Amino acid sequence: MNRSIVINREFGSGGREVGRLISERTGLGFYDTRILADAAARRGVPANQLEAFDERLAAGQYLNVSFPGFSDPEFAAMPYRVFAVIAEVITEAAKTAPGVFIGRCADSILREAKLPLLSVFVYSTDSRAKIARAVEVDGVPAKDAEKYIVRMDKTRSRYQQYFTGTHFGDHRGYDLCLNSGNLGVGACADAIVAVIGASGARFGSAARHGDQDEG
Repeated sequence: MNRSIVINREFGSGGREVGRLISERTGLGFYDTRILADAAARRGVPANQLEAFDERLAAGQYLNVSFPGFSDPEFAAMPYRVFAVIAEVITEAAKTAPGVFIGRCADSILREAKLPLLSVFVYSTDSRAKIARAVEVDGVPAKDAEKYIVRMDKTRSRYQQYFTGTHFGDHRGYDLCLNSGNLGVGACADAIVAVIGASGARFGSAARHGDQDEG
């Protein structure tokens, strides 16, 4: 396989599990929380500190112009600095060898670097399964799970819009969209491996978001 796989996903869809299965079946490197750890190491910052910042960034505390301190140029520039470090890590990893990247706008980053990729969006119409994952994986109380899922998807949407100007979940921005609620995570992984292994397939060669009026 000569191109990376980027998986964006709805919260609770099992997209991370899909990516891990692909990595296990193909031997491609798997990049998720490792991105933060590598980025932290590059700047000599403890990984837990950078992860805490990333969580605050995703929660919107650094994306809200009305947030106290935003008028401070140093504060305002911080999200871009962190994103630049993560983008550098993703790009260098993909240049070294194709990998499986989970979220973090890796598709936009790799397109900008003109590196080959397959961009996938995993969603689920099985609300019960999504709630179960929220409870089991994130330890969310069952009574709060639905609201939590909505909030997390909004977080991802805001993060992507802020850094790339593209829209989370817009099918026009992906090479492949899969419903894990109907297919199951194993079948999703199988489909992605089959598609990227197809002879002569060409994916991710164009900055497709740039061809859309997405503000």
